[in-house]
Amino acid sequence: MKKVLILMGVLLIPILFIILNNTGRGTVAKDNIVFRDKLSDYNLFKGKIADLVPNDQGVSYELASALFTDYTDKRRVIFLPKGGKMIATDDGLPSFPDGTIIAKTFFYPSRDAVGSSRQRLLETRLLIHKDGQWNAATYRWNAAQDEAFLLMDNASVHVSFLDNKGVERQTNYIIPSRKDCMACHRQGNQLLPIGPKIRNLNRTIVHDDDSIQQLVRLTQMEAIDLKSFKVSNSLLGYEDIGQSTANRARAYLEINCAHCHNPKGTAYMTMLDLRYESPLNETGIWLKQAKIIGRMSTLGEMHMPQKGTTVLHDEGILLIKTYLKTLQ
Repeated sequence: MKKVLILMGVLLIPILFIILNNTGRGTVAKDNIVFRDKLSDYNLFKGKIADLVPNDQGVSYELASALFTDYTDKRRVIFLPKGGKMIATDDGLPSFPDGTIIAKTFFYPSRDAVGSSRQRLLETRLLIHKDGQWNAATYRWNAAQDEAFLLMDNASVHVSFLDNKGVERQTNYIIPSRKDCMACHRQGNQLLPIGPKIRNLNRTIVHDDDSIQQLVRLTQMEAIDLKSFKVSNSLLGYEDIGQSTANRARAYLEINCAHCHNPKGTAYMTMLDLRYESPLNETGIWLKQAKIIGRMSTLGEMHMPQKGTTVLHDEGILLIKTYLKTLQ
């Protein structure tokens, strides 16, 4: 009888977990805007659009830990409506004024036939905030690199690039569809930004050849209001080898995995909570070590993350392997 009860508990606890965490998971609302056909229609960038120089409402920003996407570089800009500010009340996502546009452009540095440095722009993803709702879309850059066009479905682009070790690689880079964007950005029944949490913006940047704390810089630009909130937490950079392996690994899992693997994410049923702030004994990492590294280390349908990567992140895999060994 005791064995039967234990078996029933093993079977029912995951089901109960899913039921309890499935409240408020209605269908994500349809877009409440009509996306424009071309990126240039938004007038987000000054001069030659491929130079990605933001207009006067654009605020460039950097993250302490950034999503890995096939070794691409990214340029991130938040476009705030005139007079609008981000409002921070804790170290998570700030609130954004209506009309905010977050643009993230993915590209590979490359060299032309005469050896001049240039960029190969692949895609620009937009998150547009209207009437309290975020709307997501992707724009694919053309071969001439003078325009990006709205995608209705995902697209594959063959690319050659150099990874972090200078090794030349090739892959069919996948530009996500709106449905793909929803898979990662969905929290409960709404879409939310992932990267620009206060703790991930809380880092030092270089401005005018000098180092400055980014939140200080954003405050000086009147782009953010920290209110009475005193920023004390920061998400460290997972590439910073001066930090502990555990903290680096948890930062890596936070930015690359936790947007789905949290109680409100699309992978909530896996019972993995990979948010940086979650205590280790509540993450599920102990129980699923083999699955975590196994799915990071394989390509195809079983690969994690499921969206945004077509090549293995060798450095990330090594970091997580090293971290998991410390738990054994």
